[in-house]
Amino acid sequence: MWTCKTTQYWTVVTLAGLLAVSCAPRTATGGGTEATQAQNFSIPEYPPLYNVDVQVCGNIIAPLKDGKRCITTQLQLWGPVGEAKLVRAGVTLPSVSAVQHKVAIASKGCYPAYSQPSQEQFYWADTIIQVNRGGKTTIEVKPTQLSNQQVHELVTGRLSNSSVPTFGGVGCEPAPAS
Repeated sequence: MWTCKTTQYWTVVTLAGLLAVSCAPRTATGGGTEATQAQNFSIPEYPPLYNVDVQVCGNIIAPLKDGKRCITTQLQLWGPVGEAKLVRAGVTLPSVSAVQHKVAIASKGCYPAYSQPSQEQFYWADTIIQVNRGGKTTIEVKPTQLSNQQVHELVTGRLSNSSVPTFGGVGCEPAPAS
């Protein structure tokens, strides 16, 4: 008889606890007012930021792929994104068949080195290209503008694609206009 009363006691306590939990107001979600405020959150307006693919092809020292020798670099640049050019950065030596070049791109700076757009001018991309003497090269620039939401996520550190390439090393320094 003792075990039966104990079992009945715990059954009543358990049922009372379940009833109390199921009838309690739901505050875990913050209520309708807070959810509405979160939906009305305003994202600030950001300046244009671009994912930029830069491809240099031609008579360069690079792996041969599909019959072409190319080096591709991906950057994030404050816009507008303009002309890209190869600038000789090395000394021509008689015993060496290639000359070192660097890529310069007209923009307002790169992200994250510049958290906001800077002066519009040429900036060095952290890319060294070995161009064979007398070699012809082409540079192709493909900018894709990020949406204001994507820029917000990037700036606030919530961008889901953490592999976004950026300038590194000595890149993103202002380049001479010549």
